[in-house]
Amino acid sequence: MPALLPPFTLMPADTFDLSARSWADNERALLAAIPAAEQGIALIHEGGDGIVVPRSYPQGKPSFQTACHALAAEGLQVHVRLSGGGVVPQGAGVVNLHLSYIVNTPNPLLVAEAHYQALCGLLAKLFEHFGIRTNTQTVQGSFCDGRYNLAAAGRKIAGTAQHWQRDQSAANRYRVLSHAVILAADPAMLTERANRFEQALGSATRYRADKTTSLLELAGAGGAASLAALQTIIKTHHTIN
Repeated sequence: MPALLPPFTLMPADTFDLSARSWADNERALLAAIPAAEQGIALIHEGGDGIVVPRSYPQGKPSFQTACHALAAEGLQVHVRLSGGGVVPQGAGVVNLHLSYIVNTPNPLLVAEAHYQALCGLLAKLFEHFGIRTNTQTVQGSFCDGRYNLAAAGRKIAGTAQHWQRDQSAANRYRVLSHAVILAADPAMLTERANRFEQALGSATRYRADKTTSLLELAGAGGAASLAALQTIIKTHHTIN
């Protein structure tokens, strides 16, 4: 069986440069930079103060620009990403993992679940390093809830997403961006930030802080320690079948 996750070249964190290009354009650059079918790219960076949302928000929320201006006045930049999902607060202690690599398949729907599971397996190793047991599950009431959250004792500690792009170099070939957000910050602060954005949109949606936890809360590990541990896992990773 071919490997799901190839070996990864770890890129410098400042490769993801929001001063030079948008969040989505940084993601497009990672997809374009995949060196070969047997080699992927990994990039890990800690978030700045802000919010990241899927493309459905500017396209489908009439108050989106008004909300962006309101949060910008409070020092919170709103970014738009390529993948789907919901509102993801950013800040110190929010660790973003981007994996970009080639997948040979006639249809991403046939293999997306397996690639989610492979990513969750990598993340589980990170949490095991800090003595935390996790499960893959939905966590109703958490921000950006999804089937492939990682949860500790029923509280979300990481979220995942994917974006698939057809590769024109061969038939049945795609470039995939597999993304994770690892929480190593105060869950109450992050939830408040997500709720502030929903409020600015005029939305009635509100998230619950007690549905989210973090490496900081459970293991005393902030962003720097979490990022360093994740770098080690990526560097020592070879392939996952």
